[in-house]
Amino acid sequence: MTDDTWYEILSRTTSKRPVQLDALIADDQKSKPHGKVVFPETTLIPSAALWERNGNGPTHIGVRIVKAPKSVHNVARYLAAAALEREVIPLILSRIDYSGFEQFGFRVERVPEEPEAARTAEEEIRKFWDLAIIIDGDDIGLWTGQRNTAQVGASHGE
Repeated sequence: MTDDTWYEILSRTTSKRPVQLDALIADDQKSKPHGKVVFPETTLIPSAALWERNGNGPTHIGVRIVKAPKSVHNVARYLAAAALEREVIPLILSRIDYSGFEQFGFRVERVPEEPEAARTAEEEIRKFWDLAIIIDGDDIGLWTGQRNTAQVGASHGE
C-alpha cells in the first residue's frame, strides 16, 4: 500500500457506522454457517520458495481481533498512522464476521473462532504474509485509550 492509501484511510475514519444492509435485505433469515479450515493431509513439506520475501519490502504485522473494538475508528487511525510512520502494513486477523476495519480499507483475513483452527489458520497466514508479529487488538485498544471495565478495576486495585 502506498502512503496515499494510508492518507485516504485516515481521511475516511469516522465514528459513524455504516448501515448493516444484511439485516434489511435478509429479514429473519439466518446466515449460513462458516466453512471449516481444512488442510490436506500430506507428508510433503511445502517449498520455502512459496514464502520467499524481498528483504527490502514492507514489514507486515498481524492484528488479532476476537471481538469488535468499542471505537474501531480510533484503532484504525492508530494503525494507519503507524503504517505511515513506521512503514508497517497491518493485516487484520478477525475471528468475528464484521470487525469494522473493512469499511476503512484494511486487509481483513477471516479466521475461524475455534481456538485450535484459529491457531492453525493464523500460522498459515503468518507464513504467507511473513508477519513480523501478531498482536491482540485489545492491546491496541488500550494504547488508544479504550479500556474495558475489567481492566480499569484491576488497574485501580479494585
